[in-house]
Amino acid sequence: MVLIGATVVAAACGSDESPPVRVESVTVTTSAGTPGATTNPPADTAPPAQTRPATTVTTTKPVTTVKETTKPPANPTGQGTVIIRTQSLSGVAIPYVPVTISLHRPCDPTGNDLPEGTPEIQSWSATTDLDGRASFSAPVGCYRLRMTAPPGTNPVPEGMHTLFLPADGQTVTGQFRFQDPAPGPICASQTIVHDLNVDAWMRDATPTVTNCDGYWAVIVWDVPGDSQRIVSRTPSTPWQTYVGFPHDVCWTKARADGVPDSFESYFTKC
Repeated sequence: MVLIGATVVAAACGSDESPPVRVESVTVTTSAGTPGATTNPPADTAPPAQTRPATTVTTTKPVTTVKETTKPPANPTGQGTVIIRTQSLSGVAIPYVPVTISLHRPCDPTGNDLPEGTPEIQSWSATTDLDGRASFSAPVGCYRLRMTAPPGTNPVPEGMHTLFLPADGQTVTGQFRFQDPAPGPICASQTIVHDLNVDAWMRDATPTVTNCDGYWAVIVWDVPGDSQRIVSRTPSTPWQTYVGFPHDVCWTKARADGVPDSFESYFTKC
Protein backbone atom coordinates (compact mmCIF):
# COMPACT_ATOMS: atom_id res chain seq x y z
CA MET A 1 0.00 0.00 0.00
CA VAL A 2 1.31 3.47 -0.92
CA LEU A 3 -0.23 6.50 0.74
CA ILE A 4 0.02 9.68 -1.23
CA GLY A 5 -0.92 12.98 0.39
CA ALA A 6 -1.86 15.91 -1.78
CA THR A 7 -2.06 19.44 -0.46
CA VAL A 8 -4.12 21.99 -2.28
CA VAL A 9 -3.56 25.62 -1.58
CA ALA A 10 -6.26 28.00 -2.57
CA ALA A 11 -5.55 31.76 -2.67
CA ALA A 12 -8.25 34.00 -1.43
CA CYS A 13 -8.84 36.82 -3.74
CA GLY A 14 -8.79 40.24 -2.23
CA SER A 15 -7.76 39.23 1.21
CA ASP A 16 -4.48 39.58 2.96
CA GLU A 17 -5.27 36.85 5.42
CA SER A 18 -4.02 33.47 4.56
CA PRO A 19 -6.95 31.18 4.20
CA PRO A 20 -6.97 28.03 6.27
CA VAL A 21 -5.25 25.09 4.73
CA ARG A 22 -7.59 22.32 3.71
CA VAL A 23 -6.14 18.97 3.69
CA GLU A 24 -7.77 16.06 1.88
CA SER A 25 -6.51 12.53 2.12
CA VAL A 26 -6.82 10.13 -0.72
CA THR A 27 -6.15 6.48 -0.27
CA VAL A 28 -5.14 4.47 -3.32
CA THR A 29 -4.92 0.70 -3.22
CA THR A 30 -2.67 -1.04 -5.74
CA SER A 31 -2.51 -4.82 -6.30
CA ALA A 32 0.99 -6.16 -6.52
CA GLY A 33 0.03 -9.13 -8.67
CA THR A 34 1.75 -10.64 -11.61
CA PRO A 35 1.28 -8.63 -14.78
CA GLY A 36 -1.27 -10.15 -17.05
CA ALA A 37 -2.98 -12.06 -14.20
CA THR A 38 -6.67 -12.82 -14.58
CA THR A 39 -8.92 -10.76 -12.37
CA ASN A 40 -10.95 -12.88 -9.95
CA PRO A 41 -14.73 -12.74 -10.39
CA PRO A 42 -16.76 -10.78 -7.87
CA ALA A 43 -17.07 -12.41 -4.49
CA ASP A 44 -20.84 -12.77 -4.77
CA THR A 45 -20.58 -14.75 -8.04
CA ALA A 46 -20.50 -18.54 -7.38
CA PRO A 47 -18.17 -20.63 -9.55
CA PRO A 48 -19.89 -22.94 -11.99
CA ALA A 49 -20.64 -26.35 -10.48
CA GLN A 50 -18.42 -29.17 -11.69
CA THR A 51 -20.33 -32.14 -13.05
CA ARG A 52 -18.76 -35.55 -12.26
CA PRO A 53 -19.18 -38.26 -14.87
CA ALA A 54 -21.75 -40.87 -13.93
CA THR A 55 -20.27 -44.14 -12.65
CA THR A 56 -22.01 -47.38 -13.54
CA VAL A 57 -21.42 -50.25 -11.05
CA THR A 58 -22.20 -53.73 -12.25
CA THR A 59 -22.41 -56.46 -9.62
CA THR A 60 -21.93 -60.06 -10.81
CA LYS A 61 -22.93 -62.82 -8.43
CA PRO A 62 -20.45 -65.74 -8.34
CA VAL A 63 -21.73 -68.89 -9.94
CA THR A 64 -21.30 -71.98 -7.79
CA THR A 65 -21.04 -75.29 -9.62
CA VAL A 66 -21.85 -78.39 -7.66
CA LYS A 67 -20.45 -81.60 -9.12
CA GLU A 68 -22.27 -84.67 -8.01
CA THR A 69 -20.25 -87.86 -7.80
CA THR A 70 -21.45 -91.34 -7.19
CA LYS A 71 -19.46 -93.07 -4.46
CA PRO A 72 -18.85 -96.75 -5.17
CA PRO A 73 -20.40 -99.10 -2.68
CA ALA A 74 -18.16 -100.23 0.17
CA ASN A 75 -19.08 -103.86 -0.49
CA PRO A 76 -19.35 -104.29 -4.28
CA THR A 77 -20.88 -107.46 -5.64
CA GLY A 78 -19.72 -109.91 -8.27
CA GLN A 79 -17.36 -112.85 -8.68
CA GLY A 80 -13.92 -113.11 -10.23
CA THR A 81 -10.70 -115.14 -10.17
CA VAL A 82 -7.63 -114.68 -7.97
CA ILE A 83 -4.39 -116.39 -9.09
CA ILE A 84 -1.39 -116.71 -6.77
CA ARG A 85 2.06 -117.53 -8.19
CA THR A 86 5.11 -118.66 -6.24
CA GLN A 87 8.39 -118.23 -8.11
CA SER A 88 12.00 -117.19 -7.75
CA LEU A 89 13.35 -113.77 -8.73
CA SER A 90 14.48 -115.24 -12.06
CA GLY A 91 11.02 -116.72 -12.72
CA VAL A 92 11.63 -120.35 -11.70
CA ALA A 93 8.42 -121.87 -10.33
CA ILE A 94 8.47 -122.73 -6.63
CA PRO A 95 5.97 -125.58 -6.32
CA TYR A 96 3.83 -126.83 -3.44
CA VAL A 97 3.73 -123.66 -1.37
CA PRO A 98 0.70 -123.31 0.98
CA VAL A 99 -1.03 -119.95 0.28
CA THR A 100 -4.08 -118.18 1.74
CA ILE A 101 -6.23 -115.27 0.53
CA SER A 102 -8.46 -113.41 3.02
CA LEU A 103 -11.36 -111.06 2.14
CA HIS A 104 -11.60 -107.81 4.17
CA ARG A 105 -14.65 -105.50 4.45
CA PRO A 106 -15.75 -102.75 4.27
CA CYS A 107 -13.36 -101.81 1.46
CA ASP A 108 -13.57 -100.28 -2.03
CA PRO A 109 -11.36 -102.40 -4.34
CA THR A 110 -11.28 -99.65 -7.01
CA GLY A 111 -9.27 -97.44 -4.63
CA ASN A 112 -6.38 -99.94 -4.26
CA ASP A 113 -6.24 -99.22 -0.54
CA LEU A 114 -6.89 -101.64 2.30
CA PRO A 115 -6.64 -99.75 5.63
CA GLU A 116 -5.09 -101.46 8.63
CA GLY A 117 -7.65 -102.91 10.98
CA THR A 118 -10.28 -103.67 8.32
CA PRO A 119 -11.99 -106.86 9.53
CA GLU A 120 -11.37 -110.20 7.81
CA ILE A 121 -14.65 -111.68 6.55
CA GLN A 122 -13.59 -114.95 4.93
CA SER A 123 -10.47 -116.82 3.80
CA TRP A 124 -9.50 -119.55 1.32
CA SER A 125 -6.36 -121.75 1.33
CA ALA A 126 -4.64 -123.92 -1.27
CA THR A 127 -1.20 -125.22 -2.26
CA THR A 128 0.47 -124.09 -5.47
CA ASP A 129 1.00 -126.82 -8.05
CA LEU A 130 4.15 -128.01 -9.79
CA ASP A 131 4.08 -124.80 -11.86
CA GLY A 132 3.89 -122.65 -8.72
CA ARG A 133 0.26 -121.64 -9.32
CA ALA A 134 -2.95 -121.66 -7.25
CA SER A 135 -6.34 -120.39 -8.45
CA PHE A 136 -9.36 -119.22 -6.44
CA SER A 137 -12.91 -118.29 -7.44
CA ALA A 138 -13.52 -115.31 -5.15
CA PRO A 139 -15.93 -112.39 -4.60
CA VAL A 140 -15.11 -108.88 -5.78
CA GLY A 141 -13.27 -107.10 -2.97
CA CYS A 142 -10.01 -106.37 -1.14
CA TYR A 143 -7.65 -109.18 -0.11
CA ARG A 144 -4.58 -109.86 1.97
CA LEU A 145 -2.27 -112.70 0.90
CA ARG A 146 -0.30 -115.06 3.11
CA MET A 147 1.94 -118.05 2.55
CA THR A 148 3.82 -120.67 4.54
CA ALA A 149 7.33 -120.93 3.09
CA PRO A 150 8.28 -124.62 2.79
CA PRO A 151 11.34 -125.69 4.80
CA GLY A 152 14.50 -125.25 2.77
CA THR A 153 13.16 -122.34 0.69
CA ASN A 154 14.34 -118.73 0.95
CA PRO A 155 11.47 -116.24 0.45
CA VAL A 156 12.10 -112.58 -0.39
CA PRO A 157 11.09 -110.35 2.58
CA GLU A 158 8.54 -108.08 0.93
CA GLY A 159 6.19 -107.28 3.81
CA MET A 160 2.42 -107.47 3.66
CA HIS A 161 0.84 -108.50 0.35
CA THR A 162 -2.51 -107.06 -0.78
CA LEU A 163 -4.60 -107.69 -3.87
CA PHE A 164 -7.75 -106.04 -5.28
CA LEU A 165 -10.46 -107.67 -7.41
CA PRO A 166 -12.39 -104.59 -8.67
CA ALA A 167 -15.15 -105.93 -10.91
CA ASP A 168 -17.27 -108.92 -11.76
CA GLY A 169 -15.66 -111.40 -14.16
CA GLN A 170 -12.11 -110.06 -13.81
CA THR A 171 -8.93 -112.07 -13.10
CA VAL A 172 -6.13 -110.66 -10.94
CA THR A 173 -2.76 -112.17 -10.02
CA GLY A 174 -0.61 -111.89 -6.89
CA GLN A 175 2.78 -113.46 -6.27
CA PHE A 176 5.26 -114.53 -3.63
CA ARG A 177 8.92 -114.48 -4.63
CA PHE A 178 11.90 -116.53 -3.51
CA GLN A 179 15.62 -115.91 -3.70
CA ASP A 180 17.81 -117.40 -6.41
CA PRO A 181 19.36 -119.81 -7.00
CA ALA A 182 16.25 -121.91 -6.83
CA PRO A 183 16.12 -125.61 -7.76
CA GLY A 184 13.99 -126.57 -10.70
CA PRO A 185 10.42 -127.54 -9.79
CA ILE A 186 11.16 -131.21 -10.45
CA CYS A 187 13.92 -131.50 -7.84
CA ALA A 188 12.62 -128.86 -5.42
CA SER A 189 12.68 -130.29 -1.89
CA GLN A 190 9.05 -129.36 -1.27
CA THR A 191 8.06 -131.25 -4.43
CA ILE A 192 9.78 -134.40 -3.21
CA VAL A 193 8.34 -134.03 0.32
CA HIS A 194 4.89 -133.48 -1.15
CA ASP A 195 5.07 -136.61 -3.28
CA LEU A 196 6.63 -138.86 -0.63
CA ASN A 197 3.95 -137.95 1.92
CA VAL A 198 6.43 -138.32 4.79
CA ASP A 199 5.43 -138.49 8.44
CA ALA A 200 4.24 -135.29 10.12
CA TRP A 201 7.38 -134.95 12.27
CA MET A 202 9.50 -134.89 9.09
CA ARG A 203 7.28 -132.30 7.38
CA ASP A 204 8.31 -129.77 10.01
CA ALA A 205 12.00 -130.52 9.49
CA THR A 206 14.11 -128.82 6.84
CA PRO A 207 14.81 -130.98 3.76
CA THR A 208 17.82 -130.44 1.51
CA VAL A 209 18.36 -131.88 -1.95
CA THR A 210 22.08 -132.60 -2.17
CA ASN A 211 22.11 -134.13 -5.64
CA CYS A 212 19.72 -133.99 -8.60
CA ASP A 213 20.26 -135.71 -11.92
CA GLY A 214 17.23 -135.92 -14.19
CA TYR A 215 14.57 -137.92 -12.40
CA TRP A 216 16.86 -139.03 -9.56
CA ALA A 217 17.70 -137.13 -6.41
CA VAL A 218 19.31 -137.41 -2.98
CA ILE A 219 17.42 -135.77 -0.13
CA VAL A 220 18.16 -135.47 3.60
CA TRP A 221 16.32 -133.89 6.58
CA ASP A 222 17.83 -132.05 9.54
CA VAL A 223 16.63 -134.59 12.09
CA PRO A 224 18.54 -136.92 14.44
CA GLY A 225 19.77 -140.09 12.78
CA ASP A 226 20.38 -140.91 9.15
CA SER A 227 17.41 -139.57 7.17
CA GLN A 228 19.15 -139.51 3.79
CA ARG A 229 17.49 -141.36 0.93
CA ILE A 230 17.71 -141.70 -2.83
CA VAL A 231 14.44 -140.99 -4.60
CA SER A 232 13.27 -141.26 -8.21
CA ARG A 233 10.31 -140.45 -10.41
CA THR A 234 9.17 -140.66 -14.04
CA PRO A 235 7.53 -138.01 -16.24
CA SER A 236 4.12 -139.45 -15.33
CA THR A 237 4.62 -140.66 -11.76
CA PRO A 238 5.49 -138.81 -8.50
CA TRP A 239 8.65 -139.14 -6.45
CA GLN A 240 9.23 -142.47 -4.66
CA THR A 241 11.97 -143.73 -2.33
CA TYR A 242 14.50 -145.96 -4.12
CA VAL A 243 16.74 -146.69 -1.10
CA GLY A 244 17.14 -145.26 2.39
CA PHE A 245 20.45 -145.07 4.22
CA PRO A 246 22.10 -147.26 5.33
CA HIS A 247 21.48 -149.78 2.56
CA ASP A 248 23.28 -152.76 0.92
CA VAL A 249 22.27 -152.29 -2.74
CA CYS A 250 25.16 -153.00 -5.13
CA TRP A 251 26.15 -150.51 -7.78
CA THR A 252 25.66 -153.15 -10.47
CA LYS A 253 21.99 -153.51 -9.59
CA ALA A 254 21.49 -149.77 -9.14
CA ARG A 255 22.95 -149.03 -12.55
CA ALA A 256 20.67 -151.63 -14.09
CA ASP A 257 17.71 -149.88 -12.43
CA GLY A 258 18.61 -146.65 -14.18
CA VAL A 259 20.47 -144.83 -11.41
CA PRO A 260 22.71 -142.21 -13.10
CA ASP A 261 26.50 -142.59 -12.97
CA SER A 262 26.83 -139.48 -10.80
CA PHE A 263 25.28 -141.50 -7.96
CA GLU A 264 27.81 -144.35 -8.00
CA SER A 265 29.49 -143.21 -4.79
CA TYR A 266 26.30 -143.90 -2.82
CA PHE A 267 26.47 -147.65 -3.59
CA THR A 268 28.82 -150.52 -2.70
CA LYS A 269 30.90 -152.20 -5.38
CA CYS A 270 29.72 -155.74 -5.79
